[in-house]
Amino acid sequence: MDPQEYNDDHMLHVSVNSDRQRLQSYHEQSINVMNAMLSSSHQALSDHGDDRGSGSMTGAVFILMNTIMGASILVLPYTFGQVGLVSAFIMSAFVFFISHFSLMVLADAVDLHDGSNYQNLVGNACGPLFQAFSQIGLILYTYTLSASTHITVGDQAVKLCDAACSSESNKWYCERYFLIPVVSFAFMFPLIWVRNISSFSYTSYFSALAILYIVIAGIADYFILDLPVPDDILMPDVSIFTLLKYFPLLTLSMCCHMTSVPLYYELNERTPAKFSIVAFTALFLVLVFYITFGTFGLLTFGPSVQPDVLMSYSSTDKMMMIARGAVSVSVIASYPIFLFLGRHAIDDTLIQIGNLLSRNVSPNSELRRVLVTLAWHLSALAISLLTSSLAVVLTYVGSIAALFMLFFPGYILWMGISRRNGAHRITSVVLMGLGMFMFLWTLIFNSYQIATSKNL
Repeated sequence: MDPQEYNDDHMLHVSVNSDRQRLQSYHEQSINVMNAMLSSSHQALSDHGDDRGSGSMTGAVFILMNTIMGASILVLPYTFGQVGLVSAFIMSAFVFFISHFSLMVLADAVDLHDGSNYQNLVGNACGPLFQAFSQIGLILYTYTLSASTHITVGDQAVKLCDAACSSESNKWYCERYFLIPVVSFAFMFPLIWVRNISSFSYTSYFSALAILYIVIAGIADYFILDLPVPDDILMPDVSIFTLLKYFPLLTLSMCCHMTSVPLYYELNERTPAKFSIVAFTALFLVLVFYITFGTFGLLTFGPSVQPDVLMSYSSTDKMMMIARGAVSVSVIASYPIFLFLGRHAIDDTLIQIGNLLSRNVSPNSELRRVLVTLAWHLSALAISLLTSSLAVVLTYVGSIAALFMLFFPGYILWMGISRRNGAHRITSVVLMGLGMFMFLWTLIFNSYQIATSKNL
């Protein structure tokens, strides 16, 4: 063979081998990255291993209700007035059934993939990329709600203090910069240190009682005020655009899916049938509360009801002043749940980063748990003192809830459970499509509202 040809063949062989080794190296690096991200899911299981079987069905019902309900109940009379009672009932019933179905998808997935929290379940069922998206979204969503909780509690405390001390002039102790830290450290700070979500059942009982009081007060005021029943509230002439505007709000008002995964994971002798009873009971009670309060609030004031229905009542109405305190109780009880979910998402993220950097990160670090909890609480408190409203941020971050409630359960159904039959495939497509529609529609509509300087 000619020496030149031999050299050319040799160089070609070396080049091919080099390219093959480079591709193999890239492939191995990609696998290592994916394994590093997924390994945190299995490490996190050990952090929850002792919590399996610690939750009761009754406690789970109230925890789900606590996650769903809060200050959002105050906007329901206004929302019902915008779409009409008939449309509101139909949409609420539809949301009830679709929310229950997606909760059951998550419960089945927990049994199949053994995810101890929402982001780990998504990672085990759908892969590390979707896990990363769910972690980032969950952190943004729960952190914004945490800061907003401080603001809501502070606003209600200021109004209660002003009403109680109306005769005094120098009321520095009624300023939000004083009341928010006091309420935060006196009532919220002691609740944020729990290790498992089932422990929130005790505070969730008070949250449910607080919402029940608000509903009863709304019914009682309707009969006490004895105002004329407004006309055309059953089926007002509303456009499809109006229905689409308020449908996401009604849908997201029943979102508890991030909480449902660790709750089902910890449920005593868990089975999908048992959790179906839990989910159905919680959602049904919330539906009854929502429809009752929304209906009587609208019957009392008609279409002129304020977006915050408490603003429609007289400042001398003692029952509704107590209702402000009840709102604070409900919101305070839900705050540690948001922090719990966010803390575990941050914890999983830090473990994943450590694995990518080949660092040995303990999944059960007490110091990390304390530091993350303190940083979360103090920064959320600081934001609430620096701004009086997070409405704009909430409108965008709130749209993420549509992904947790509908899109991710739909994709999980598509990836695993949907292979059982064709009906599940169709259902998964519907869930994913509806979730993505509400996510994009909320983003686009809120951007339009902000651009045109209209009220959200």
